[in-house]
Amino acid sequence: MHLSPPTTTQDERPLGRDPLLAASAVRELDPANVAPRALYGLLTSIVVPRPIAWVSSVGPNGVANVAPHSYFTVLAHQPPMLGFVSVGIKDTLRNVERTGEYVINVAGEDLADRVNPSAANFPPEESEFAWAGLTAEPSRRVSAPAVAEAPVSMEMRLIEIKPIGDCFLVIGEVVHLRLAEAVMRGDRVAPDLLRAIGRLAGSTYTRTADLFELQRPTYAGLLTERAGNAGARDAAGPPRRG
Repeated sequence: MHLSPPTTTQDERPLGRDPLLAASAVRELDPANVAPRALYGLLTSIVVPRPIAWVSSVGPNGVANVAPHSYFTVLAHQPPMLGFVSVGIKDTLRNVERTGEYVINVAGEDLADRVNPSAANFPPEESEFAWAGLTAEPSRRVSAPAVAEAPVSMEMRLIEIKPIGDCFLVIGEVVHLRLAEAVMRGDRVAPDLLRAIGRLAGSTYTRTADLFELQRPTYAGLLTERAGNAGARDAAGPPRRG
């Protein structure tokens, strides 16, 4: 059976832009004509909020390093793979490439004032752990330490470093997880207990405190719902004119 796209009635307007936004002026931009720094600021203000991979590693002199990276996501489930991006060549990237091991920690909002100083451009011989007042906890499966104060730490083995433009995508496999019971609900980490922080643009961060749920629909369910709504309108008859 062939299904034609449904027509939109006054009562079934699709979700979209606010009418005020739709009526406002639109700025058209060619990225090739935007200065690199301005383009960076623009993209990081659009792709929000971004989760933060607080990556700990070990330098060639044995100094423990930890730094936040906000280009971070899940890449696969089986095997469990995560990816973060280094914008340019930094200590974390050098350490991970040399050792093939690192830890991705996740910070709650109570650690925001320790995440921020670890983003400074420290020389390799200085440990961000010491400057931020953090404890380097030995890991189970990798040489890099975890951040003991972080409620979530994922021990990683490097799979690949892939250059992308002026950045480097670091792909790794999770080989061990350390999860604080305080943020667990059943067999999952509860967002309202973790209260992870995220990056916006510039110096702005966000909290994950204002949560809401939407059940993911199925196509069959949406068809049934539409048919039910149409039947209810037919039963009600045409609108009365006053």
